[in-house]
Amino acid sequence: MRVRKVWIRFYKSFNFDYELKATPRATPLPWQQTDDGWMPHVCIPIEPDITAVVGANESGKTHLLDAIKIVLTGKGLLQRDFCRSSSLFSVEHGSRLFPEVGATFGLGADETNVLDEQGIPLLKNGDLLLLRPEPDVVVAVNGDHERVTLTDEQADAVQALMPHVHELNTDIALPDSVSIARLANNGGPLAGRKKRSALWTLLGSVTTADEVTKSAADLVALVTDDEAQQSKEQQLGTDLLMKIARIEESSFKELQSAIAEEREGLVNGLIQEMNNSIARHLNVSRWWSQDPEFQLRVSPREHELVFTIRDRTGTDYSFTERSRGLRYFLSYYVQLLSHDRPDSKPEVLLMDEPDAYLSASGQQDLLRVLEYHARPDDADREDQVVYVTHSPFLINRNAGHRVRVVDKGTRDEGTRHVKDVTRNHYEPLRTSLGAFVAETAFIGGDNLFVEGIADQVLLAGMNMRLLRAGTPPSQCLDLNQVTIVPGGSNIPYMLYLARGRDQVKPACAVLVDGDTAGETARKQIRKGGAHGKPTVGDDLIVVVSEWAASANPEVTTGVTVREPEDLIQVAVAVAAARRYARAFLGHDEETAKKLTEDSVTSRLADKDGSMWDALDESFEAAFDTRIGKAGFAKELLAYLAESEGGASRPPGVPALDKNFASLIQHLADTLNLARECESDDRRDQRLERIIDTFSSDYPSGCTRDRAATTLKRIDAAVDDTTAGDIVQAGTARIRRDFKLSTEPLKNVDRYPDFLEQLGNLRHLERLNHQGALSRGSGS
Repeated sequence: MRVRKVWIRFYKSFNFDYELKATPRATPLPWQQTDDGWMPHVCIPIEPDITAVVGANESGKTHLLDAIKIVLTGKGLLQRDFCRSSSLFSVEHGSRLFPEVGATFGLGADETNVLDEQGIPLLKNGDLLLLRPEPDVVVAVNGDHERVTLTDEQADAVQALMPHVHELNTDIALPDSVSIARLANNGGPLAGRKKRSALWTLLGSVTTADEVTKSAADLVALVTDDEAQQSKEQQLGTDLLMKIARIEESSFKELQSAIAEEREGLVNGLIQEMNNSIARHLNVSRWWSQDPEFQLRVSPREHELVFTIRDRTGTDYSFTERSRGLRYFLSYYVQLLSHDRPDSKPEVLLMDEPDAYLSASGQQDLLRVLEYHARPDDADREDQVVYVTHSPFLINRNAGHRVRVVDKGTRDEGTRHVKDVTRNHYEPLRTSLGAFVAETAFIGGDNLFVEGIADQVLLAGMNMRLLRAGTPPSQCLDLNQVTIVPGGSNIPYMLYLARGRDQVKPACAVLVDGDTAGETARKQIRKGGAHGKPTVGDDLIVVVSEWAASANPEVTTGVTVREPEDLIQVAVAVAAARRYARAFLGHDEETAKKLTEDSVTSRLADKDGSMWDALDESFEAAFDTRIGKAGFAKELLAYLAESEGGASRPPGVPALDKNFASLIQHLADTLNLARECESDDRRDQRLERIIDTFSSDYPSGCTRDRAATTLKRIDAAVDDTTAGDIVQAGTARIRRDFKLSTEPLKNVDRYPDFLEQLGNLRHLERLNHQGALSRGSGS
């Protein structure tokens, strides 16, 4: 069973769907009738994989999660949760009511057979619509939209098929340490080190039996540690080591004995194997993008195993020395990995604001973890995830269709679902957060600069459409990483701001039209960087006309491709413009047909092959007003979404999809090139800094140990790439030639030669490209 929709009425902040009730052509359904008339439920569609619920504070986001839990478990429906802003809320005898929650479920063939055998009614489309109007009362809606109360046997049969619900605790962080006694299941958990230190201080101040008696309560409090929060954290640490790393309880008992008996060799051996198990089974470096060589390790203390973090420099840090967000990210990751999902049924994971402690990058990493949880790449199962958030960074901008925005009305209106929110890719963020987040520059790690908002809306919408149609992600833009920035005539200056000041620069690419304005922008970019240098190279500037010359897009006869709108076939352009006339100008369908394909194509020659100019003039001739590019782009995407459900795509749509797929793939490749260039530059800068600093600090000599440490820093500074391998091969050669692995306290021999070879490390990649390394110095 899969949750398709959630139905809520009179539950907490949810009253009823007052917008639907006010709609003139709405059809009242019998199962939504009450003694006070038709009061339709608020309906929230749920995606088959991940649903992100956003909204302002007190808008009802968490109440939606509570409602889902009640539907799936049948527990927690209380009269006290009846919507207090409802006109039906009462305290009088016989007038108190229960709220009502329900859900529509998609069924598999086996599940349908079970329900048929039990005589449980289904909707005409084969789905199950289940309601819980009171505790221990289960109602199904039949094909005639009438309620049928299920018997206890029928209700049990349905409950047995329900998806399993699991709530992730977003308030629990991974602990700094875990009690070895707890892990070994050998005695009660002792208090933490801080309390034990206080215990010794207290014992040191006690000199008589009477003082012991007076201090008994304090002693007990310091010896035991029964705080609920700390107990949950300890359990999380235990799950990490025993359920995920798969370390046996007997290993901890052996470690406990080895520590007590001061057998340091055995302690070190056990700890090393435990760290190997953690690395092998946790694999956190796959998800924590901020450090690909990140490792979570344990170190022994007298009574605890302390969690430490080793980064790419090989240095170990305690949790207190790293960010709070990392601890919570690890907590969420460990909770998901250690949780035992049922094999026989799908699961619905509920999360309430997991973004509270995570940075923007951490939230993006969590998104990838949730994607994996919903559809693991090492299993056939598919689960559902529903989470609520305030953060734009926890919204997958490649999948705007997953966003559900809830908003709280005034007085008795209650929480509503903003149904048309995903028609504009950026609208959910505006509505729920009240800011133009993700439409401004430099939020994403990379930036694609375009000329106008229409280009931004069009590219983002088509990118999402292509991903939903099954286009490989590598051929699309990752809008969680890439920000599309509309710059207009300010592109050169905005590009300079993004790249011209900081030492670490974001990867940037530019898309401009093949007209005079586009060529002017390219010239300004060439001249407008720091010290007169280009902010980006010509290979990172995509001119639409130049791209089209080699891509050969399929366009309307007579069109010359200079801007993205030229990639739209005339049939599709006219259909979108007619939608614009109906939505913005208020024309009826018959009046909108005054705009014809012939009127557009007949103007192409006079407009030098510009689809947009021809459409704009035709639109003005038909309706006595101009058409806006951004509005046209939005209506175009709405038209394409509307036509998705048909048996075949309308004329012109296949060509449009093909054209934009080609353009977007080219833009994605260009941004990949920009990232590679930045990676090369950053590696070179790191090498320069390390080498120059060392040469300045030790101009005439140093110990072999100091030289070896510097080479180790260089190895850690280069990337895991072919270029990095070349540099690391060079450092290995220097270690061997100057015998840095032996007699560490002895000074480096032939020190001027050592400095020269150290400085040459920065040139090895270029020499390799030139073939000089393979030919040898005598060639």
